[in-house]
Amino acid sequence: MEDIIIKPIATEKTMLQLEKENKLSFIVNKKSRKGDIKKEVEEKFSVKVTDVNIIITKNGKKAVVTLSKEFSADEIAGRIGIF
Repeated sequence: MEDIIIKPIATEKTMLQLEKENKLSFIVNKKSRKGDIKKEVEEKFSVKVTDVNIIITKNGKKAVVTLSKEFSADEIAGRIGIF
């Protein structure tokens, strides 16, 4: 299968979610499912994911991933180059 995560999303709204709610947002492959996205994020970034929400937009499929409290979305965002 192709890559599940295509790219991170960095907008004003996603940055607020990142800081206040410990959430990361990604554009994902349109064929991927919640379980696929959760597994990919956990393996790629060595974190624990508590929830995955999927939003279908006209630009593709977007996943909002909530990280467990012991992990920092800010730190992950810094590692993948959002900041």
